[in-house]
Amino acid sequence: MIYRPLRHPDGPPQAQVEYKLRRFVNDYVAPPKSGARLSLALEAFERMRADIAAMGARTPHELMRCAEVTFIRDCAEMAARASLARTESRWGLYHDRLDHPGRDDVSWFHHLDLHKSPSGAMEFTARPVAPYLVPVEEFTPVGGPSRRIGEVRAEHVATAGPREVAPVTAGPTAARATALADRTGAPGTASSRLLELLALAETEPELGLVEPYLTDPDPAVRRTAVSVLTETVPPGTGRALAGALADPDAGVRASAAASLRELVETLPPEPALGRALTGALTADDPVVRAAALDVLRALRLGEAGVFAAALGDPDIAVRTEAVRALVSVDAVRSLAGAADDPSREVRVAVAKALASVGSAPPAEADREVVTAALDRLSGDTDPLVRGAALASLAGTGCPAPLAARAVTALSDPSWQVRSGAATALSAAAAETAVPALAKALADPNADVRKAAVLALARHQDTAEARAALATATADSDADVRAYATRGL
Repeated sequence: MIYRPLRHPDGPPQAQVEYKLRRFVNDYVAPPKSGARLSLALEAFERMRADIAAMGARTPHELMRCAEVTFIRDCAEMAARASLARTESRWGLYHDRLDHPGRDDVSWFHHLDLHKSPSGAMEFTARPVAPYLVPVEEFTPVGGPSRRIGEVRAEHVATAGPREVAPVTAGPTAARATALADRTGAPGTASSRLLELLALAETEPELGLVEPYLTDPDPAVRRTAVSVLTETVPPGTGRALAGALADPDAGVRASAAASLRELVETLPPEPALGRALTGALTADDPVVRAAALDVLRALRLGEAGVFAAALGDPDIAVRTEAVRALVSVDAVRSLAGAADDPSREVRVAVAKALASVGSAPPAEADREVVTAALDRLSGDTDPLVRGAALASLAGTGCPAPLAARAVTALSDPSWQVRSGAATALSAAAAETAVPALAKALADPNADVRKAAVLALARHQDTAEARAALATATADSDADVRAYATRGL
């Protein structure tokens, strides 16, 4: 069973099967919930067994991801059956049952314990909440014996037509046009085309059947066509969505951009898609430019020169995406050049990005470029930039001049800077770092103390660091105590 995907490597790829499964979870299990939607979810999860069995894999990594999809399906079924069993609403929106809107403490102030029966079915037991050690106003659990619920089955839900047969939504026949006219007006109106498109989506159409709707005169139809492609993902979807980035309507462009980002793990990295996305970088819409950079980065279809050019974009979000993209191609010098960006958000992104490219063993010249850029950023006028730059030194190395700056920064008024300084000292020489970090254990901010403890753990081979960690085991913050204990 575990190695089955390797026996048919040309089966549906894991990413597409997982995407389909997660859409079922979002559509039917996410709140607000109802018995009907949860029951349809259970039916969908049962059908997904066949899709999962057909998945193909070629490498050990792909095989592992296929196994994960199996676990996701099982967890989704557990969540759906547990939600179906609990006939009440509780925990705000987290478990909001439209068909059982009230909270029922008499029947459901219980934990739901799930186990597998001898037949392999999921069965539930309702275990009463035990009395609290500390009284909580409004809640007075009394405990008691558990109540067996047994197997939770799906409700019967009526559907339009047989469940096992897809709706018949072939082309615009005369009968279909007449039916649409009766419901929405004359055939050919925007409303009728929307209905045709939505019905077409149920058949998992090929791209050629959806493409005419992408050029429809009505932007609502074009937006819906984008949604249909996102739901069905026929071959060629990436190129079609990239084409929709040039739509004259801002809403259509935004939908296409969001869909490309949503589908990025399922789209094949085709050169034609890369060319279309690169062309979209010249669009007037910053939403389009940012999405194009994001997808080019994720699919490894962009080049360093293309990403570096986007650092001059007038939009902050686009420049931030350009920074992320440059990390993916290890463009150290281009990243360092963005350290002087006028936007705080971009400079923070650059500081964090330099930690990513500087943690690998770069050429000595590149290491000097990273250190010089972090030197500038750690002296920035904005505290968030200084904090991010100091924290990045933990990954790139903290030479003596910057270590001295980090020690000084432990007295900065901003806790973000003090936390970053403590993190930086994890990579500094012990004789400089440990005394300063020991003093930082008295900082009034728990995040700073936690950063100091984590940094001291990197110097645990010194007696002074171990002594400081021992004192932190009595800290008032649980996280600080836990990390100190683990560091000893």
